[in-house]
Amino acid sequence: MGEFTVIRPPAFDLLAADYARQHSKLEEDLKWLIGRLAEASDLMGDHVPELGKLALPIFKTRCKDSCHKIGASGAWRIYYAVNKATKKVFLLFLHHKREYENPGAKYLLQKMERAFASAPKPKPGA
Repeated sequence: MGEFTVIRPPAFDLLAADYARQHSKLEEDLKWLIGRLAEASDLMGDHVPELGKLALPIFKTRCKDSCHKIGASGAWRIYYAVNKATKKVFLLFLHHKREYENPGAKYLLQKMERAFASAPKPKPGA
């Protein structure tokens, strides 16, 4: 088992479920990635300094698209936050490189805000 716990917030799961309609092997690819993030989350991806105004440091990593036989360099981009103190990784956002080559920080923040706004709210005490 890894050093970090990887958490999939409801907003990330909604986005992944939407993509999974056209990418049937997305969950398999994410499972592989989550295993790597649990081992070395701060080494796995690249720090995204333009998103530095958030509470935790944000990283971006790549993941293959097995469904369409595309390697990591041409497939998924996954953004995540790392809390080293609690040893937790929070998956935040993903997109396919075919959709957006290099989205700007403003665009990413808007997408993350929309995803979190549409996600089910946690129940009190949960």
